[in-house]
Amino acid sequence: MILDKPLELGLGQSSGNMAELSVADDVTKIMLEGLVGWRRPLNLVGAAVCAALLVFAYYLQFVRGMEPCPLCVFQRIGFFVLGGAFLIAGVRAPLRGGARVYALVLLAIATVGSGLAGRHIWIQSLPPDQIPACGPGLDYLFETFSVGEAVRMVLQGSGECAQVDRLLGISLPAWSLTGFVALGVAGALVNWGRPRLHPFGFSR
Repeated sequence: MILDKPLELGLGQSSGNMAELSVADDVTKIMLEGLVGWRRPLNLVGAAVCAALLVFAYYLQFVRGMEPCPLCVFQRIGFFVLGGAFLIAGVRAPLRGGARVYALVLLAIATVGSGLAGRHIWIQSLPPDQIPACGPGLDYLFETFSVGEAVRMVLQGSGECAQVDRLLGISLPAWSLTGFVALGVAGALVNWGRPRLHPFGFSR
């Protein structure tokens, strides 16, 4: 009987831990279902965030005098496309399978944008003797070379891409990477799940 007590105590602790995990899973599920229930407005918020980031980028360019390098321009295009996808998802408010398509599209766009920002961060981390030489502008590249060749040259980087402009002590490509990751994850969570009840009272 004495030997059985530690076993009973261990089983009791295990049951308690499993109950806590079950409660945590239920709370997470309820939170996600509530989040998905606001699919339309949250998608529109995502579009608004992308628009705000683009406006701020143009503010830095035309007011603060921070000229964008080719990789910066590509990241702006990424936010523009991501914002457009959020806007379409918000306007159409697709149901079930259609919403999951938007989740994958948003995640794919954000992944490409994150790759561009990560590439930019890597170029900025290079030693001075390994930084690529400054190249021509985007207009010249796309007028002179094919689209594929111009994109390849931009991804290789150039000297102007290695210049580090910071905001609150963090480089702009790092902020861009944070934005792409946050928006991509948020878009996937909002559009992937299936809510039990719409916040305005009807099932979706």
